Amino acid sequence: MIGKKLLFALPYTFSFLFLPLSLMYGQGVVYSVPQGAFATGTLLTGISVALPGVVVDPGPVVFRIEDGFFTPADGFVDMSGCYAGGTAYWADHISRVIVEIKNISCPAGNKMYQVEILGYLYDIQGRFGFTADITQFEKEIWGVTVRTGIATVPAFTQGILFLTKGFTFSKREKLSPGWRRPLTFPEEFKNFPP
Repeated sequence: MIGKKLLFALPYTFSFLFLPLSLMYGQGVVYSVPQGAFATGTLLTGISVALPGVVVDPGPVVFRIEDGFFTPADGFVDMSGCYAGGTAYWADHISRVIVEIKNISCPAGNKMYQVEILGYLYDIQGRFGFTADITQFEKEIWGVTVRTGIATVPAFTQGILFLTKGFTFSKREKLSPGWRRPLTFPEEFKNFPP
């Protein structure tokens, strides 16, 4: 009789013993970055977008997050070593380059993980979008001469990423990789384009 009870209780005992392990190596810590959170960072790709008058694809943007997101409740989510990606376009009504961020990629050990987000870049003074150097030219479209141009924002411009939609993600290991590759760039290219 005791043997049958012990045999019956054995699976439950083992599941109870392994429960902490499953909690440790299962979902891990859940991080929540709410709407309205912001992070400072640097444009790693210069932006070059067309002014109205010519149809082009939006300019791709890579934005390095410096440390992490500051949340509206005075919290902080470490995201050092992460990059945000998106597209840029010219907004004629405010005469500025607008950058819409669509995803964030982060290292996770020897892997990368990516989350979809929605946010916009502001300049370091907190103004929506970026001022740009404008090169104007004329182009003939269907026999009509149109004045158009290209708006450029140089690489390594400082900015602030504001989220218009929050996100959550879970990780088993430390979010920060513990190192950051130094950003070295030849001197003659630091102010490119001229």
